[in-house]
Amino acid sequence: MTSPAVQRAANGLAGAFMLARGRKDGLALIDPTPAGAWASFASMWLCAPGYVALRLMGPEGDLGDPVRVLLAEAIGYVLGWFAFPVLMAGLSVTMMRVSVFPRFVSAWNWTNAVQVLVLLGAGAIGALDILPGAAGDALGIAALLYILWLKWFAAREALAIPGIRAAAVVGADLMLGLFLTGLTLTMAQG
Repeated sequence: MTSPAVQRAANGLAGAFMLARGRKDGLALIDPTPAGAWASFASMWLCAPGYVALRLMGPEGDLGDPVRVLLAEAIGYVLGWFAFPVLMAGLSVTMMRVSVFPRFVSAWNWTNAVQVLVLLGAGAIGALDILPGAAGDALGIAALLYILWLKWFAAREALAIPGIRAAAVVGADLMLGLFLTGLTLTMAQG
């Protein structure tokens, strides 16, 4: 017998992978309730090892005190998961999408697992120099474009909004992500 939390996670991931293939019926597997939205933050724990691997694949540099860097990265990671839903809570009122906001949070969080897998695949291919320079760069760009499309599709379908508004949602997430990356780097460097 599977626990409700494990079943909810399995359904959330299955729904995310359906969304990743352009199938909006993946939303039917994702718990659209407020409890489901809160439960979808379990994806944060599932994505954490992938995030660590991605950070280790990143460019090396003198980052300073390893404890400070670790704490900054941990704070930045958690902020990255919660800041955007908090921003969207306010925007959902403005957009008159409060009734579907929990569904959006659930879909957004579960599709983060797909995002991490795509970035890990592209990053591993790049780190192992499997593809020559330009082809490796093209793969990285294709991975980023795919992730942008996935987030746009998830926002459009989960919030039931036009594509241009979904693009604005993705843009807001990108801007907030850039801000949080800068904040994390500032904290890491002291």
